[in-house]
Amino acid sequence: MTEASRLNHILLCSVIIVASSCLVNNNNEKSNEKTQELELDLELDKSDELNEQRSIQVIINGSFSYSEKGKIKNVLEAGKLERFEDNDIWEVEDGFTLYISGDKTSNQATLSGGRGVYDSKIGHLIARDDVVLVNNEGDRLKTEYLVWSNDSDKVHTNRPVSVETSTGILFGRGLVADGRFENYKILEPTGSFDLP
Repeated sequence: MTEASRLNHILLCSVIIVASSCLVNNNNEKSNEKTQELELDLELDKSDELNEQRSIQVIINGSFSYSEKGKIKNVLEAGKLERFEDNDIWEVEDGFTLYISGDKTSNQATLSGGRGVYDSKIGHLIARDDVVLVNNEGDRLKTEYLVWSNDSDKVHTNRPVSVETSTGILFGRGLVADGRFENYKILEPTGSFDLP
């Protein structure tokens, strides 16, 4: 074998080896992609199964009445209530209204919003999305996030707020109030307010 033919032979073998390795790599990459797709599908299936298993109760257009010593203290009405696992925590969606210190016909204040989380055992609600709290005097609090606690008889937020009263509108950031929104304090007030 001449030097040139030996060199051609080595070069041909090298090309074949490189081409084979590229095919193997390409097949491995395709195989890895397929494996990753299958793993992702399995994870999604498991996630769906877990969500189905964890959601143990769904109520559409339902309500909760919270009472003490036989007297109704608060009533929560919602478009959708969903409970997960074995606890008293409910996801509240599709709009809700909470009637505070009474029922729908007779109460001290109403709290409404788009969605939230409700603890039915202690009467604790975290309200989100277009939250409005109105007291019997007609004072109206608007915010995007509010925590209402029956056990401590308090509402609070650290988000921007506006409070509309018969004498004006006050803006600020953060608010603390009693559960019926009769006495409240805006933590960082801004804006104008007319005094009677």
